[in-house]
Amino acid sequence: MTPDPKDPSALPDTLRLALRVLGPEDAPGLQRVFAASGDYFLPLTGRPEPDPDAAERELRGGAGTPGRDVALVTLRESGEPVGALGWWRGNPGPDQALLGMLLVVPEQRGRGIAREALDALEGWLAGGGIRSLRTSVGLRDYRSQEVLAALGFARMSIRDHQALGLQGATLSLWEKQLG
Repeated sequence: MTPDPKDPSALPDTLRLALRVLGPEDAPGLQRVFAASGDYFLPLTGRPEPDPDAAERELRGGAGTPGRDVALVTLRESGEPVGALGWWRGNPGPDQALLGMLLVVPEQRGRGIAREALDALEGWLAGGGIRSLRTSVGLRDYRSQEVLAALGFARMSIRDHQALGLQGATLSLWEKQLG
């Protein structure tokens, strides 16, 4: 059966991973993944841990926004939560999507989980007509920039930043062509 590219609940699993789109009621499970990955929040909040209501806010914020979803990434064999993906299909344009979160718990990093989960998301998005995936990280967040480059993203030019009204931005914008 081919996953429906318009139905986020149809996000395909991979050989090792199950990806399940979350609703507001899933905030406690997502918060546990956030807590296990505190370093993810350091560049975002300046603290090495998430806010106590970070998952609730993330899921509530996406619940009323068409195309905006978060998926929990678990190991299929054990059911262990190992990460999360967040995206916004159709933004900034109808054939684009924003990747807002790609998170893997520290104990599972370096095992290809981010690549495998992202490949599944990219295939599903491309099947729904999405042609490019964009994301951003802090201008001085070199570790995340290295990860994005390794995952096939290309840094967007200063001209692209300016076209988006981001002169003097503190973000580094990245894009990956799909399909």
